[in-house]
Amino acid sequence: MLIGVGSLMVVLIFVTVFTRRGKGEPKKMGQIDIITDELDRHKRENYHLKAELKRLNSMNNLFFASMIRLTARLNPEQIANETAGLLVNYLEVNELAVFFYDEKGKRLNIVAARGLSDNWIPKIVYTLGEGKVGLAGDKRLPIGRREFDFFGQKKEPYQVFDPDICYPLIYQDKLFGVLAICRGNEFEEREKNLLGVVSTMTAVALNNTRSFESISFSASTDPLTKLFNIGYFKDRLQEELNRARRFQHSVSITIIDLDKFKDFNDSFGHQAGDQLLIKLAKVFKEHFEDTDIIARYGGDEFIIMCPEIKKQDAARIVGNLLHDLEMYDFGRVKSGGKITFSAGVSSFPDDGGTVSELVKSADEALYEAKGMGRNTVRIHYPKVEKI
Repeated sequence: MLIGVGSLMVVLIFVTVFTRRGKGEPKKMGQIDIITDELDRHKRENYHLKAELKRLNSMNNLFFASMIRLTARLNPEQIANETAGLLVNYLEVNELAVFFYDEKGKRLNIVAARGLSDNWIPKIVYTLGEGKVGLAGDKRLPIGRREFDFFGQKKEPYQVFDPDICYPLIYQDKLFGVLAICRGNEFEEREKNLLGVVSTMTAVALNNTRSFESISFSASTDPLTKLFNIGYFKDRLQEELNRARRFQHSVSITIIDLDKFKDFNDSFGHQAGDQLLIKLAKVFKEHFEDTDIIARYGGDEFIIMCPEIKKQDAARIVGNLLHDLEMYDFGRVKSGGKITFSAGVSSFPDDGGTVSELVKSADEALYEAKGMGRNTVRIHYPKVEKI
């Protein structure tokens, strides 16, 4: 059977269209696969970016929390350790040391360290200009190996400690110390920026500590003698009494009153009297331990607390002080006699369980000493006896 020309053309067109459509389908399917893969890749990248941003945000929060803790510290050693811990968390370091500058000794000493041998820490001490640490303190600039060479420095004083970079701790041109870090590879710019921020905040925290210490010292000391004032003394005595009750030990106090101090003022004037009180305060400090508290009670009276000392031992210490006072030439009163004092001693728990009771008992013993002719030390008993 023969097919007509018209019918043949229709068949050819149909076959052609069908063939073309068949050939184009794989192409369209390939494009879809590529787009799908690209979308999947973007999704994965976005997921990783979100995770990284979350991690960075968490690190930033931790960093700022660390900075807040750092600036809130009021103890220099705590500040140094907070700084060391912060840098270890945010920088890959092998060794790290925080040096404080000793103005009197003109030296930089380690107060906090990571990665250093405990045996070497006390031995690693720099003077200004010595090594990268000393150079950073002297120039008030960050010092790396390039800067070290630029300033003509060629050798580190300690083979066990060769820092890669050092940052001075400076606030208002005052040197507090130096940060020194070893890690064996270059620091990125962002890491240097972080070191700059941390060193600045550490210096601010140390300055705040010094200001706080100055305010605390002023609030607790007598402005003339630089001894503690009576308010501070009573607070510390109360703390010591609480401890004494817990651990069942003695606490002794002594009240000292200068003999004929008015005559001394009449002889030499009030300025000389003030100088005498200042000199006596220094002598008193030499005769008592660092754990003892010496305060100016008022006028020409002083009061002393000796923790874990019985009153007989306290009276002996004060008696030695009275005897040694004869070696000092503070000037003579009109009558020709040297400066002496009278003293009364009481202790917990024998003579009272409160601050006021102990002070009253010591005052009664002092009154007895004055009545017995001065220049003597008396112990408080139910019936006061001369030692």
